Amino acid sequence: MPRPGSESSLEIIDWLIIAAYFIFVIWLGSHFGRKQTSSERYFLGNRRLPGWAVGMSIFATIISSWAFLGLPGKSFATDMQYLMTIVPIPLTVCIATFLLIPLFRRKVRLSAYEYLEQRFGLFARFYGDILFIAGHFFKMSMVLYLMCLALEGVTGWDVLILIVVVGVATMVYTCFGGIEGVVWTDVTQGFLLLGGGVLTLCFLLFGTQAGPGEVVTTAYEAGKFKLVSFDFDWHKVSVIVFLCLGFNHYLAKYATDQTVVQRYLAAPSSKQASRALWISILLLGVVWVLFMTVGALLWGFYHTQPGLLPDAVGDKPDQVLAYFIGHQLPAGVTGLILAGIFAASMSTLSSDLNSLAAVLAEDFYGKLVKKGSDRQKLLFSRVSVMAAGILSIFFAMLLTKVQSIVDTFFTFSVIIGGGMVGMFFLGLFTRRCSKKGLYIGLGIGVAFIVWAALTNPEKMDALIPAWLPRYRIHIYWLGLLGNIVVFVTGYLASRIFSPGYTAENGLTIYGKAAARTAER
Repeated sequence: MPRPGSESSLEIIDWLIIAAYFIFVIWLGSHFGRKQTSSERYFLGNRRLPGWAVGMSIFATIISSWAFLGLPGKSFATDMQYLMTIVPIPLTVCIATFLLIPLFRRKVRLSAYEYLEQRFGLFARFYGDILFIAGHFFKMSMVLYLMCLALEGVTGWDVLILIVVVGVATMVYTCFGGIEGVVWTDVTQGFLLLGGGVLTLCFLLFGTQAGPGEVVTTAYEAGKFKLVSFDFDWHKVSVIVFLCLGFNHYLAKYATDQTVVQRYLAAPSSKQASRALWISILLLGVVWVLFMTVGALLWGFYHTQPGLLPDAVGDKPDQVLAYFIGHQLPAGVTGLILAGIFAASMSTLSSDLNSLAAVLAEDFYGKLVKKGSDRQKLLFSRVSVMAAGILSIFFAMLLTKVQSIVDTFFTFSVIIGGGMVGMFFLGLFTRRCSKKGLYIGLGIGVAFIVWAALTNPEKMDALIPAWLPRYRIHIYWLGLLGNIVVFVTGYLASRIFSPGYTAENGLTIYGKAAARTAER
């Protein structure tokens, strides 16, 4: 129901556009739902999805409404230095393209963490599963919350009710369509996201009497276009911090994340999978620049028109773009951009729900139910989608108390990473790392990450005993440092406790089976 004292700013045409969008994606999901007769097709589309569509899907999965609302909120509140986090992406994609995709396609059937079991045993596989599940439940909840935050400002409906309604709608259509439905709706949703961003940019520049020049100048003079700070300080953000943060975050995404690895496997060849990655990063770069520019221009737009933005909204940067959409745009355009927000969020939610179900079905159901039929596995997969959707709705409700979504997202990401990249790299890039060495490295790495997270003075310093040493540098370093600790200690422990160990060549990037031409 609407909140007391608030009214919807949507016109009939806006509702019609939103309704048309929902009808289309539900129809698309149901269309592919009739074809989902096996778990192989439900999760991999029989490995026949074209590379360009897979690339759009990877892009739409990664970017979400976090870009549509969180990135403008960050540049509105501070500046554009967060753009530096995307600079290392081409390097991470080169690593994935030339070293990882061929090996994954040769060694992995469905779950990215199947590789960890082959290399290090069952515990490593389940450790990877748990980190993926925990991280993506938070991600789904964040995406769902941001979508409903935008809708609350426009429709006047209570955010908690919107979370339930939108969450249920998304998980129902995802349950039926499988990976084919997810990928082809991602293609549509990716275009809507880009179109919504371009429309917003145009109205920010030309929708004020002051003109585009004054809007840009006002934002520039306030420092909103600042890209780089070369003042290095371990305790503060700077260009080096952002570069390291971006490298660690996107390396984890492209090398270890089930939602991306699953798309490598869904493409018909390694060449198509590699093409998909390059398409995704091109679009990702465009969207980052576009939406951080939108945030800077929002500052200029409202500061050239004092009194137009309520102080209560200005104090919550993640809500400023939502307010602009609902109160400054004409009828019809508002509906189109809201459809873009729906698209950005639902593409990520549906992809994560499908990949979570893949991990649960392959790594848990497949291990526990040895004699189950594929039909039973498919049914379990659909039930998993529904259960994961319900839990994400619950966690989205908890996020209504968070101040900055971007900060929370990156902080949680570096903590929950738990040395995942370090673990994969020990398996892929070293022959000498043994199971025992990895487990020692993980133990030391997790202890380091937990200690740093608990003693970081910006977080929970008051709860920690005075005698315990503190983690004194910026929390954004933690993800990279945690992976380095896991890698170094795991390798050294292997040389000490398993001095004669050498891994099978087919499980590393070395040797004659090093999979640059491997196909499935």
